[in-house]
Amino acid sequence: MYYLRAPQTRGDYTLSAECSGQSDALVVQVRTLEELRQCNRYNGAEWPRRWPLGCDWDSTKSAQTLQDTPVRQVNMETLRWWLEQDDATLWRQLPEAEGPRAHYVNVHQGCPGCGTAIFAHHGYYPWVRNLHPADLRSECPNCRATFPSNDLRTGDFSSGEYADDGFGYFDRDGHLFLFAAAYRRDLVNLYNSPIDQLTSLLRTKFEPQIARRLGIMLLRYASEVLNLAAIPQFRHGPSQEVETAWDWGQPDWSSDPNPIASLFRKGMLRYAIDIPTIGASLALAYDTLWPWLKEDRELVARAQALGLAIARPADAVYLIEEMLASLLQCLLDGGGLSNLPRVSEGALTLIRGLDRPDAQDALEWLYDRGPEKLRGFGTNDFFPCGTPPEATGGYNDTHTRGLFALEYQLRQLRQRHPQAYPEALFPSLLDSSRGRRIVQAPGELALLGRIPFHFGDGGSSGVQTPLHDRPPLEPLPAATKALADEYLGDDPLVESARQKPLGNTVLDGVGIAILRTGEMPERAAAGIVYGDAPYHRHMDLLDVQLYAYDRPFISDLGYPQSWASVHCWEGHWATHNSVWSVAPDLHPLELPFDTPQPFLKAIAGRGRLVRILS
Repeated sequence: MYYLRAPQTRGDYTLSAECSGQSDALVVQVRTLEELRQCNRYNGAEWPRRWPLGCDWDSTKSAQTLQDTPVRQVNMETLRWWLEQDDATLWRQLPEAEGPRAHYVNVHQGCPGCGTAIFAHHGYYPWVRNLHPADLRSECPNCRATFPSNDLRTGDFSSGEYADDGFGYFDRDGHLFLFAAAYRRDLVNLYNSPIDQLTSLLRTKFEPQIARRLGIMLLRYASEVLNLAAIPQFRHGPSQEVETAWDWGQPDWSSDPNPIASLFRKGMLRYAIDIPTIGASLALAYDTLWPWLKEDRELVARAQALGLAIARPADAVYLIEEMLASLLQCLLDGGGLSNLPRVSEGALTLIRGLDRPDAQDALEWLYDRGPEKLRGFGTNDFFPCGTPPEATGGYNDTHTRGLFALEYQLRQLRQRHPQAYPEALFPSLLDSSRGRRIVQAPGELALLGRIPFHFGDGGSSGVQTPLHDRPPLEPLPAATKALADEYLGDDPLVESARQKPLGNTVLDGVGIAILRTGEMPERAAAGIVYGDAPYHRHMDLLDVQLYAYDRPFISDLGYPQSWASVHCWEGHWATHNSVWSVAPDLHPLELPFDTPQPFLKAIAGRGRLVRILS
């Protein structure tokens, strides 16, 4: 195995190999970032994948447009390390996109030294890593061994017993242990936290030196995203169900027969689920810097010293705006797919942050072709009882919070550009009667006034864990309730519903029934799942739960410790029943651990009658 470093000078380089009279050759193209930003057609598609496609970028931003976003609290302890570093360290902390990034939730082998004993510390991500600064090392919390044995930072790809080739270490049996790729994934995820923190700090008190630090980080992120907009081969890639090695490197999706379809769920620097929230985060950071960024020449000089080819403040503005436009196009291509309705939330925030009066094509996609299909989202993505087709708790809240957050984003966009986005073309998402039910439903899932009925990935409440230390349950966040009051509050039914005692509730859309005692809040409650919601839930048919005497006596198992055991339990309809018996000659479905989730959802709750006990 040979590892070759790509030339640092642009050009076309021929790489050839010959052995035993046979030879082969390929051309490696090295291009500058400026060249990658130029529009071209390849394999029937427009590149780079930057909205609007096939056009040179033209900025239309004339004001800050996202400063109505609530300011997050700043954690100075989290931020301290980033405030102490020089520009070069900040630049290096974000890995180059060409380095693989990966994570899997079905990790089986554990640690090369102590095996699966590592999972006693955490079922998903047990490795201990020092990310400040990056060293590409992973320590086992159980046996304290450090991996890999080689130092990738110095170009060493092969030394020692546990060498990582830049993706992972393969043992003699071919098992893959993710070290470098998972470490880079952690680094990329970490990079957005100080960006958010610096943004909040500047929104509280603007200081040019802090702004330049944030500017360096945004330019660094932009340089990698623009690379990926033109060369999608190095995008994060699909979220696999099990550790899987690339076949001689990541696929060149741009050369597939249908290259745009191949970008589905491939993400960018981060994987698909994160793209909408990362796009919104970066848009707010840019909007915060924008008035100062378009004038500051010191930032330009410092970026030049790091090797970035920009000459004036406007170049910095264009780089960052093109990054945001590339993230928007990633969403429009289906590359960023997340919990509903986050794709639409992220896209609308990006459009607002870029201050675009010409994004009608993007809005049409969101309304008619995107994952939420906003024209019918408030009706088609909620049952008549007001519940979304999701697990309860946080996932349900994503739907419900998102409906009102989307309505807010649309109204703000329409207020900014009333002629461009008229309500006649892009109507409100809220139907008043359906909106009232959607607001009421989360409260009707409350148990003992302190906890929601748990169903699916919402998480277990913990059997026999006392609830008296928990504060009273707020079914919806304050921000969502405030928007609901504003948009629906003139209807007296909304307020009267909040004052009505819960009593027994039957949410027949999602299929959850709850029986309560007469106190307020109730002393005891029993619930049963009899429906079959398709998203973020397990095979929970006829799952029975009992809460009494300030604690859960029987509760849902919640999120699994590890998906690696899916073949033993997730495919069996009775798995999550809290009270069940073993029937002779009946066995779990024994589905492969990498069975696609859509198939698991398709068979969800499809049990068969075994016997009747009388």
